[in-house]
Amino acid sequence: MQTQSNRRWLGFELSVLRRLKFASIAIPFAGRPDLDWYLKFWGKQVLNNDLCQWSWWMSRALVENRGERLAPEEVERLLGQAYVPRRHPHNPALGQIMGELDACWFDNLWLGLQEVERPHARALGYLHALEAGDYAFSFAPEAAELRRPLTEVFAALWRAGREVVDNGQANQCANLDAQEFIRGVRADLMFVRFPRPEGLAARRGGAVGWREIWARGEGDCWDSLIEAQRGRLGDSVVAKESYLQLAGNFLARATHIPKWAIAHAEDGFLTAAEVGDLVKAFRPVEVVYSKDFSDVLGGLRAYIIVAG
Repeated sequence: MQTQSNRRWLGFELSVLRRLKFASIAIPFAGRPDLDWYLKFWGKQVLNNDLCQWSWWMSRALVENRGERLAPEEVERLLGQAYVPRRHPHNPALGQIMGELDACWFDNLWLGLQEVERPHARALGYLHALEAGDYAFSFAPEAAELRRPLTEVFAALWRAGREVVDNGQANQCANLDAQEFIRGVRADLMFVRFPRPEGLAARRGGAVGWREIWARGEGDCWDSLIEAQRGRLGDSVVAKESYLQLAGNFLARATHIPKWAIAHAEDGFLTAAEVGDLVKAFRPVEVVYSKDFSDVLGGLRAYIIVAG
């Protein structure tokens, strides 16, 4: 579910990328793959990656997918027993972060998705379930009775699903550490939104953290993910110098990609000038695009630094 600010931010990114010449693009920190989905319609080869499996499943559904859809009979099987309680839930951690009924629904749906044989149809099931979760978490606890049943929400999302096209390109989605991904990928352009300095640890709770716990089917996944990012982008850092060093270590592994586009929002931690100086240590900065989002993002100004 996109907010107004997210849509405007996406529009800014797309407007900049329209001005650049490239046939293939590498996106090492995909997050929600909305930009990636749009780029398919432009005929671009999209090679994206995210360490989080919730993002990877969404990308497989919208980017790697060549046009498969969940069949009606598959949806019927998934939803038919979704509210039937089990004596022993597969993923008890869900019960600690959402209500009992929701936890039962998501647990049963995850188990049902493991039986969907077509990988991209399964990915669409993950996508619709994650979107249903976003819907559920958008309600305050005192307004929960206003929600529609999750089975109805999933079915509505399936019926109104985004168009997924085969753009004739070998689009690929990876679930790797970003440094490992960028070292091995080959593309004309790298598009990067660097992780926040708070790192993965800040994303483990609430309306974001549940996605990974559900997608992986286990409750202790965040500990291992956070530990694996020690000393890499995604680690939690306080000092600006430490963050710039981690970002530099990442960029050093991307020098084989001819052109870079690096998105940055000035939020008081790093300025665009500081990011630009870091980029200049590797290659010349060609142009910097900027847009004021102060009316929707609380004073942020967004930049995209293009270097090549």
